[in-house]
Amino acid sequence: MVSVNARKWGLIVSLTRFVHFGKIPDDLKKRYLDNVLIDCVFMAHTRPGVSAAEILKKGVEMYEKLGYPDEWKLHHQGGSIGYTGRDYRANFQTTEIVEPYQAFTWNPSLTGTKSEDTIVARDEGPVLITKPIIYPTISIEYSGITFKRPDILEKV
Repeated sequence: MVSVNARKWGLIVSLTRFVHFGKIPDDLKKRYLDNVLIDCVFMAHTRPGVSAAEILKKGVEMYEKLGYPDEWKLHHQGGSIGYTGRDYRANFQTTEIVEPYQAFTWNPSLTGTKSEDTIVARDEGPVLITKPIIYPTISIEYSGITFKRPDILEKV
């Protein structure tokens, strides 16, 4: 797992990528894909006017739906990003509301996996600004949005 926080002109973005040496075990692949779906749920609901607590609730509901009811408690789930690694970390007491063109990095995790990219919130849906470039990609559709996400880079 490679997790990066990068800064340019004072602004920070975060992303996480995975490399696996050898054939990827089926259980790891399933957890990874489930986790990326959870991340897509967070991103799809990150729209101006929505509370960060409501977005967190949607993500936690997907953890539960996929059969991982307590995994979200093992790591913070992310939040707004800008001039620090997280301007705030979303929790159920968070009162902040998503602003137009505000950057967010959600980072759900399932044991052995993590999904993380930076988006900009817009009314018409999120814009991914840390797109996978040299990594294989997967497409996940959620709530009418197709997300191009990094897959695990397999080095056999």
